Amino acid sequence: MQILKPSMLACRFLLLLLLFGSSSACRRGEQVGTKGDQLIIHTSPQLQTNGLSSLPGALYQSQASSPIHWQPWTKETIDRAKAANRLLFCVIGMPQVWSSQKVLSSLSANASLVSIINDNYVPVLIDGDASREIGLLVPDLCMQIQMPVQFPLFLWMTHECNPVAWIPLRVSDDVADVFSNSNEMVKLMWRDSMDYVLKNSEADNAGRRELFKQRKITKVSSDAPDQDAIRSIRQLASLYDPLSRSLDEAGGLFPASSLEVFATVAARPGIPEDLRLKSSDVVKYLMNDLLPSAMFDPLGGGICISRKRGSWALPNFSFDCSSQARAALALFEAYRTTGDKRALDRGLEAIGFAEKEFSTKDGLFVIGLASPVDQEKWMWTVEEVESVLGAEDAAWWIDATGMKRLGNIPSEDDPGRLHFRKNTIGMKATLEEIAARQSMTPEQFRPRYEAAKAKLLAVREARIGRLPRDETAHAGATWRMVSAYASAFSATGDEVYRDKAVALLKRGKEAFAVGPRLRMFTTDTADSIGAGRAFLYALCLQAVLDVAAVTLDESLYIWSDDLATTLAELFIGEGFLKECPDSAALIDLPVTSLAMIFDDSTCGLISMSESRLANLGRPLVAKLSELATPFPLYAVERPVMHTDLILAIISRHFKVSVLVGEGVQGDLLRAVQELSPRLIHRQFAKSAQQVPAGMVKIVYSDGAEKTVTTADGLRQGVLPQ
Repeated sequence: MQILKPSMLACRFLLLLLLFGSSSACRRGEQVGTKGDQLIIHTSPQLQTNGLSSLPGALYQSQASSPIHWQPWTKETIDRAKAANRLLFCVIGMPQVWSSQKVLSSLSANASLVSIINDNYVPVLIDGDASREIGLLVPDLCMQIQMPVQFPLFLWMTHECNPVAWIPLRVSDDVADVFSNSNEMVKLMWRDSMDYVLKNSEADNAGRRELFKQRKITKVSSDAPDQDAIRSIRQLASLYDPLSRSLDEAGGLFPASSLEVFATVAARPGIPEDLRLKSSDVVKYLMNDLLPSAMFDPLGGGICISRKRGSWALPNFSFDCSSQARAALALFEAYRTTGDKRALDRGLEAIGFAEKEFSTKDGLFVIGLASPVDQEKWMWTVEEVESVLGAEDAAWWIDATGMKRLGNIPSEDDPGRLHFRKNTIGMKATLEEIAARQSMTPEQFRPRYEAAKAKLLAVREARIGRLPRDETAHAGATWRMVSAYASAFSATGDEVYRDKAVALLKRGKEAFAVGPRLRMFTTDTADSIGAGRAFLYALCLQAVLDVAAVTLDESLYIWSDDLATTLAELFIGEGFLKECPDSAALIDLPVTSLAMIFDDSTCGLISMSESRLANLGRPLVAKLSELATPFPLYAVERPVMHTDLILAIISRHFKVSVLVGEGVQGDLLRAVQELSPRLIHRQFAKSAQQVPAGMVKIVYSDGAEKTVTTADGLRQGVLPQ
């Protein structure tokens, strides 16, 4: 059983309690807020009720009716905690992490815990996705107590926003036991020496602040980023084991970013040929591992965020909008490289799933509220499928999905045989292959195929029942979907996707931009809850450039310039890139985003955009560029955590630029627009670049040039010989 692991100062304080007993009680008169020998305590009415009902965001709305008196993460709440002479009990969760919902539900359902929390603390719920600097703080706190990163995190904090003690919750933990054990220690510390807790948590946080600053300003940047990026790609490729069919160090997450790196490298001029060939092999291996697996839901079309154990056969059946968009984009790049139509189909299915599950009535997107669901409700026995589909259709379905009467989950994924006779389903054969086995054309067989999926989906939805639905439009998910649509157009040539990208970008700007600034939600709320963090600006900038790439609409660069300017105004710190604007900061720590912990890193996103803007002759403010673009030396040894920066280095140092001459139109112009949005730079040529009218010039990283006049010539020209 896990127990609370407080900071080292708190541990020493517990030792002092044993040595000095209750003698510290005489120091209570030294507390701030006393009058004579009496402590003045004011508990505001707001602390005596749940205060989340007016807040936007799926996590907050899910707990708005909780009996716990949850308070918003605001300066006003902190002031009320000081007046009430209480510690804050913070729970840091994320809407897309289903364990957050599980733990919060367990707390609310336990009347005894509810009373303890309400009577002794100011409970504060923090969305670590929207208040991203707090989410990024969680790994550092977990590292300090030598525990793996988990959500949610219980965090006891003073009214000065100095952490006192904390503990991450595992899915298997008994929430009541973990809280009770932790609570006893914290209550004892606070009751017997409040001034000691305040002073030492302040000193502890000052040490943490200095450690953060030193870590941010220590020079670890490569002096030869192109060469070190090649080394990191080689290291990344070596992590894939075709025998165990696993990518080491990727954990159980869907490897979207690694897949995108391999697909990009395989088709990149200037990359050493042996590395291109190796990357091409790894892309194909990953496609053969992933595409037929249960990570892709053949019924609903969604892509699972992560797996439970060592293989892709047993996913965590959890989905969010941003992950669908991110995975779809990687699949489109893999399709572009390999021509494997399965990758294209799965990516388009993921977009369709996101539109069905995560779109709002006003045409924006939500991030999604992940809720705990019994895994077996997603699983099937052979007998169940036969009952639903009938013998004839069940036969081809069972064959195509690899179902078995004794179950198809590998023993290493289910050592206790908890899922005996159960099957997860992944489509191991294509529609064309199944149709051929039935002596039918794909067109003839498709209605039968879709009908079988619909029958099984209806049964599964009835089993699962109604799940809480996120109804709050989310800027990050919306910008991700803009990029996914732009990439879908480039992969398919279907103008419907380009039109969707343009329309969604316009709609998103109207909803989430307030003057030059961005907000996470469509309604105003305290900056500490909803103000755009650096990551959100970087996502939006990326989406704007993606749409500009597939439309060649140069007017979009005006907005990109505004976003880049605001980034520089709000997020340049003293030697580091701030994640949180000053107006939203409640914790005095220099939190920055240098590695891919929950998503792309902020630095990785900005670095990629910098390479694109610089190629257009619209560079970022020099100071912002200096902070965001360096390639860290440790990325060579830990490439999985830095694939976004690797992609940025490829874009910058192994660039392929396409210059469009005057009067280019028809198939050639369309081919320019259908190039990979992010990794092939394109722009209308200036007179000094001497591109003949009606032609397109390709410029390579080594300075070589090639002029083409046809769409096929362009496509061949941007690929390695």
